[in-house]
Amino acid sequence: MKMIQLVKYAIIAILSYFIVCNVIILSYAEQKPQDNADTMVILGAQVVGTPAQAPPTLQARLDVAINYLQNNPNTKVIVCGGQGKDESASEASVMADYLIKKGIESSRVHIEDKSTRTAQQFIYANDVLPLGNTVIVTNDFHLLRSIMLAKRSGFNEVSGLSAPLSWTNFDKYIAMIREPLALANSWLFDHPKAKKS
Repeated sequence: MKMIQLVKYAIIAILSYFIVCNVIILSYAEQKPQDNADTMVILGAQVVGTPAQAPPTLQARLDVAINYLQNNPNTKVIVCGGQGKDESASEASVMADYLIKKGIESSRVHIEDKSTRTAQQFIYANDVLPLGNTVIVTNDFHLLRSIMLAKRSGFNEVSGLSAPLSWTNFDKYIAMIREPLALANSWLFDHPKAKKS
């Protein structure tokens, strides 16, 4: 009987964590980015196909970034993301091509194509271009963890610009399961450090 009660309480605790965590994550994504940032960092996500293309979840990030860049013409942008084993090109190269084709001047677009995890992207991006006052662009479910990792990487002048996913996008539901786990993992284990020169 005690074992059944323990299992019941454990299930309630786990469900409560996921519910509360998702409410906090989605509420945090409502923040507004600072205007006229020095730099924008767009976080990478898996690209698909050959030739490689940005799937809808990544396109959502790029589209909100384009709107910001059009309204803040002095902001430079760094697109982040290396090439995974199942990708035909680096995420950063696909993102840069998308931005340029949509009218963002190529001189504003900088590529960081070494990172494979969120915890690496800010330090590697800073190697490409000193970040200064930075706007981080990612999907709504990913913003809280991204800003936490940016600050842990030593970048405190950061604000977020989220690309909300529609409730018709299946990635949203996957993220509601995965992101609370990823947030806990990053909080416990991800402590990025700049590379020693």
